[in-house]
Amino acid sequence: MPRLVWGLWVLLALSALLLASCSDAGPSAPTIVIIESERPYLERALELGAELLAPYGIKVAAAAPGDEPHITIGQQVEAGSHPFVTRYWVVVTGLSNQWRNPLGQKSVAFDRLSDLHLIVPDSPTPPLQEWNAAPSLEVLPLDEIPDALQDNPEAFALLPLGSVDARVQSILVGSAGAVFDDAGAQYPLVERVWVSAAAHENDDFALLLQQTKRAIAKSLKSEYARPDPIILRATGDIIPARCVYAKQRDYDDFAHAFRNLGSWLSQADITVGSLDASISDAGRPFGCTPTFNLLAPAQSVDGLVYAGFDVITVATNHAKDCGQDSCGDQAFFDTLDILRSNGMEPVGGGVDLAEARRPAIVEVRGVTFAFLGADQIASYYHATDSVPGVAPLTEAFLREDVAAAAVLADVVVVLPQWGVEYTNHPTMSQQTLAAAAAEAGADLVIGNHPHWVQAVEVIDGTYVAYALGNFVFDQDWSTPTQQGVVLEAAFHGAELKGVRLHPIRINDQYQPGSADPAEASEILGRIWAASAALP
Repeated sequence: MPRLVWGLWVLLALSALLLASCSDAGPSAPTIVIIESERPYLERALELGAELLAPYGIKVAAAAPGDEPHITIGQQVEAGSHPFVTRYWVVVTGLSNQWRNPLGQKSVAFDRLSDLHLIVPDSPTPPLQEWNAAPSLEVLPLDEIPDALQDNPEAFALLPLGSVDARVQSILVGSAGAVFDDAGAQYPLVERVWVSAAAHENDDFALLLQQTKRAIAKSLKSEYARPDPIILRATGDIIPARCVYAKQRDYDDFAHAFRNLGSWLSQADITVGSLDASISDAGRPFGCTPTFNLLAPAQSVDGLVYAGFDVITVATNHAKDCGQDSCGDQAFFDTLDILRSNGMEPVGGGVDLAEARRPAIVEVRGVTFAFLGADQIASYYHATDSVPGVAPLTEAFLREDVAAAAVLADVVVVLPQWGVEYTNHPTMSQQTLAAAAAEAGADLVIGNHPHWVQAVEVIDGTYVAYALGNFVFDQDWSTPTQQGVVLEAAFHGAELKGVRLHPIRINDQYQPGSADPAEASEILGRIWAASAALP
């Protein structure tokens, strides 16, 4: 049970002393405080009131019919009442809706809310009258709304924050949001309840009521705290080799490729990447020349550090590349050591199969995340009980590892290397593995390897992004290989509340940056077209 600050106890004690000293000639102070409240808050208010007032011989009771309450908790605003937010509402739309306002933003002005045709739940119902909003409405059962939005990608809905999940995308109201942001004081779509205290002829009892009112309001406000989202950002394939290496070497800046988006990536609570190369000085890297041997020098870790990566999957088909030389497993071991010594958790690789399959655990504000990496492409690099390498991506291992990770952590994120290159459409094998991960308890699946963006879907609550495309690479011979998305996920506690895809374009300096609106729309359009083609 929350405890009040010392100063409040002092004020209550002073009030009690004053009550005890009242003269017989003055108005008498009641010995019972009557509380009237809507049911969700009554029990808590009575409990707190009893704790505060019992030391002074004052009892509390719920208001009966005909009683004049001393403290009222309800939706009526009275002078001197203390408000607290009890519910946040969110404007949402379907995942594939590319709607933008006239400024090109995924937001709607509060005063234009009435311009939208909104689907709203039959229960609970949003307080539109309180917001002075009068949009045209369609009413559906709460659990039917996400499917209705998928059937009509141009539709919008109002959902209580507690019912928002990864099946829908949230829309900002003005510049404020409640899914990826903390719904600050300017966020308008809220339901409030006010706590008020009645006046009383006994000044000291009136003071006691005021202090009790404030204490109840403060306690209830803390129980309905505004959102505190945990933000995860994940990139596509990172390959600081070949021409990227040569460019960074010539600039003498091994974070050069990350200069556009690195600062933004580092602002996430967890930043995740897929390193489709080895980083080591065990061999000599190729420069800007065609080769499939993707070794980058150890100093290439500077870019990963600059961008604030926390978790890196090394379960790729280039994990043991040695450049122009033969170095056995040394480049692979160096990669693991370099990542760890720079504060990152490598997943999907290890000295043996057990280590390669072991999850990385990251804790953020009391929520634990488990990350698993696995590879379907390079069986020649797969670890065994006696051979170092990367974790094999098989359905049996995937089910076992996800189930085991779910015991250790609140959230399980799977990072598979899978599929076929240069297509927007995931293979049946990818889809089967994604379904297995979802069934085993994964919350989020973020795939890579195809070097193109691929479809997304939600399988029984598990968000699956089959491939995010390239993030840092030199494949400038085609447009799709210079494009990708950064996936941004918002968790409220352990619940995945939303996913956003931020389209990127790799420039002629091999630096990813935000795609312009037209190209962003084209990138997302390919994702939604591939998604619509899923069985």
